[in-house]
Amino acid sequence: MSQRDDPQGPDGDRVHPAASADAAGEVAPAPGTGLQPRSTRPISDAWIGGVCAGLADHLGWSALVLRVLFVVLGALGLTGVALYLALWLVMPRQVGQRSAPGLEAGARKGLRPGGTTALTPVDLGVAGALALLGVGALWLVQASGWGLPLPALLAGVLAGAGLGLIWWQADHVSTRELRTGSGWGRVFAPLLAHWTTVVAVIAGLLALSASVAVLVASVLTGLGEVARTLALLGLAVGGLLLAALPWLLRVRQALAQARDDALVADARADMAAHLHDSVLQTLALIQRQASDPKAVTALARRQERELRQWLYGESLGSATLAEALSGEIIDVEDRHGVDVELVTVGDCDLTPEVVSVVRAAREAMVNAAKHSGAERIDVYAEVDPELVSVYVRDRGQGFDLARMDDDRMGVRGSIIERVKRAGGRAIIRTAPGEGTEVRLELPR
Repeated sequence: MSQRDDPQGPDGDRVHPAASADAAGEVAPAPGTGLQPRSTRPISDAWIGGVCAGLADHLGWSALVLRVLFVVLGALGLTGVALYLALWLVMPRQVGQRSAPGLEAGARKGLRPGGTTALTPVDLGVAGALALLGVGALWLVQASGWGLPLPALLAGVLAGAGLGLIWWQADHVSTRELRTGSGWGRVFAPLLAHWTTVVAVIAGLLALSASVAVLVASVLTGLGEVARTLALLGLAVGGLLLAALPWLLRVRQALAQARDDALVADARADMAAHLHDSVLQTLALIQRQASDPKAVTALARRQERELRQWLYGESLGSATLAEALSGEIIDVEDRHGVDVELVTVGDCDLTPEVVSVVRAAREAMVNAAKHSGAERIDVYAEVDPELVSVYVRDRGQGFDLARMDDDRMGVRGSIIERVKRAGGRAIIRTAPGEGTEVRLELPR
């Protein structure tokens, strides 16, 4: 999904790029830190590639002055064109700050579309005047004999136009498929997302091919056959690499962003599962024991201690799987007044993945204690060289797994998805009146 890249404040005012993040995800230093923020290209303010607008923000100059300077340099042997293209490659696209979650979701659904990047009539008038200035300056330089030979000039103009057309598409193409899709097909999805992108890229490649043909036919005529062939291959490969480089950078950045988004989603899921397992369970117990101030105080203190341990990254207060399960069983028995029998065969050290299995087993025990109606819960843990298995079984009333609501966070989020994120799987066998068995498996 394409997004506007000009960060805006709540009133629509444009935010200075010093407060935004660059394309590599680095946040520019805040004013007063003594560090110069990295120059970026604001695509929303761009006439072509956003180089002049980015340099104007970075240097505090007028964008019009920089555009006139590039036009004048472009008339001097296409120096300005080469410099502009080089800066286009070096300067990353400007990425705006994230909006509030509600506004961001509204934008994704089309309920709050971003502004357009179309040029205003004033911009079009100034652009036309700059084009006339460039043509006039180029004619003066060529007429004075200081310019490039006509074939070299034609090849340079074709190459610059072709690269600019292809790179412009790379700047404005949507990368949503890269962040949400899977497989190699998603790498080419942005290129094939719309027919206009395909047509523009083909036109750019034709312009590059024409540029190479002009160079080979006119400028390199003095070379031998082998040298001309090698030069043709070198120019063709170099042109293709230059054309593809911005696309490769966009793909790399989009894939990196997708990995970051996946990490954030996993962290949020872990947080939601922990809050469900601890805070929400404690709040439910407090509601049932509201008439007992001492019990409420004890529950609140215990929950505070558990939250502090979790927030500061402390693991379970055990060194092995058996010890961790024993500690969780004691807590479940204390909180819910049920008997839990533990049998272990083998043991292993606690790793982050094993901890996830212990947390899921605890949630299965809590669910059994709260909903099964059974007076006893059996827990069996087995560790072999290839697999860690934990079974939580009750002989209670059971439930219909096929009719389980999608919002059952305790089963889906705290058991199934938690073990899946750790690299294992959770298997649940249950039926009304036949009890429930939760099987947790984690490859070693």
